[in-house]
Amino acid sequence: MRLQMELSTAATLVRSIPPQTATLQTMTALARPIQVLLVEDDPDSAALVEAYLTQDEAHSFRVEWAPNLVETMVRLGKPGVDVILLDLGLPELSGYKSYRAVEATVEGKVPIVILTSDERNLSKELTMGFGAADYLLKSANSPSQLRQALLNAIVLFRPRETE
Repeated sequence: MRLQMELSTAATLVRSIPPQTATLQTMTALARPIQVLLVEDDPDSAALVEAYLTQDEAHSFRVEWAPNLVETMVRLGKPGVDVILLDLGLPELSGYKSYRAVEATVEGKVPIVILTSDERNLSKELTMGFGAADYLLKSANSPSQLRQALLNAIVLFRPRETE
């Protein structure tokens, strides 16, 4: 019954986007729990984001937390991540360099949503220009906006072609 409700919700979401972007893969991804890799060095922020994502009745999110880039790279070496939620203020690298490191690891095959305290326009312009799915500020988003950004990232994502 729950799967049927999730498929119905996914179909509704897919109907709201242009037909050329709706695919069977998109509907399948939205019909099961969405696997989010949260890259965040602050444990309190990570716990809050996980609470934001797991309180939703309409969509099921499963959150894995990586507190640094090293653990992120190790995790991304394994399958099963649908979307990455990335903080740009990490100890190893900061700003767009964090994005570029993660993006290079997934080779354009997993959407990345930025969730950061970095309010600089330059950071936003660079990461969005490099292909980030969205750029959210920690101080200016709600649980529903965060969930919608992740869903949009999955629905609208087009993997980069390999050469």
